[in-house]
Amino acid sequence: MRNYKFLTKSFFMLAAFSICISVTACDQADQSGEVSTESLSSARAKFKTDIVDTSFQGDGEPATPPADIFSLVRYPAKDGNMAAFLTPDPQDGKKHPAVIWLIGGYGGIGHDDYFWAEQPRDNDQTGSAFRKSGLVMMVPSFRGENNNPGKYEMFYGEIDDLESARQYLASLPYVDPNRIYLAGHSTGGTRVLLGSEALTGFRAAFSLGGIPDLKSRIEMGKMMVEVPFNQNNLEEFRLRSPGVFVTSIKSPTFYFEGEEYYWPEFDDLKTVAKDNKIPLYIYKIDGADHFNIISPVTELIAHKILRDTDEKVNISFSKEDIENIRNDIFR
Repeated sequence: MRNYKFLTKSFFMLAAFSICISVTACDQADQSGEVSTESLSSARAKFKTDIVDTSFQGDGEPATPPADIFSLVRYPAKDGNMAAFLTPDPQDGKKHPAVIWLIGGYGGIGHDDYFWAEQPRDNDQTGSAFRKSGLVMMVPSFRGENNNPGKYEMFYGEIDDLESARQYLASLPYVDPNRIYLAGHSTGGTRVLLGSEALTGFRAAFSLGGIPDLKSRIEMGKMMVEVPFNQNNLEEFRLRSPGVFVTSIKSPTFYFEGEEYYWPEFDDLKTVAKDNKIPLYIYKIDGADHFNIISPVTELIAHKILRDTDEKVNISFSKEDIENIRNDIFR
């Protein structure tokens, strides 16, 4: 697994781009960075991505985890069986809430002990707060990663694999299929946003540090991996850009980012969400960065999930919650 902490902060510097915030006037497929009234699932159904670069090399075969922490499982997907880490059955005869954690970086879920070794609190990208809280936790890899079948598509076909992972998790006898949550950081945070827009079945979604627009991110500077799709077709970028399809969000979706790496475009998306009653909630953590938010935010999310037992989602984050996250980071 590639660790973002060793990249220079300039890798994440944010380039401004204009975003249309009138959802009635932003439906042209040949422009990136606009909000569309068409659903992401509908747009994807009419499109086939063109993968022109196959140089991507994922992480190798995942290591075998300690049995009391994770099992290495294979979930069935369109291209074949995909590797994932899964916490064990509590063996109490009950159905439990579950979280799918989508990691940052590129390559997959690693080939060493990263996910069960202790990580520094200011950069724990493993999402360990979920399993430590007692939630069922699944950490999937996707096509082209970890010796999985298929080709890496950078935020496209991986969303189909995510739905396959959710279906697998929902089929387990110890998982409550009505209480499956989606969470992820950075690259995983972008996949969370796209998953919330394109898929159903997640009770709520939590994105830490995802991006709103892929074309703008690529134009900022070199990516960690080669862009695999045909960049001459703007629709390729559009269907991989969560900011375009925020009107597709139906389940509560929460976005968190540290001030240092916060995309100002999320302020515009916050306006779109409020004006159109979209359940997207955006939080900027003052003074924080892309990494030190992970531990306190995931711990709070886990706490909220365990108490989300009503018929409808009862998760929300108060100003006090956000201030407590900041205080935790800087104490």
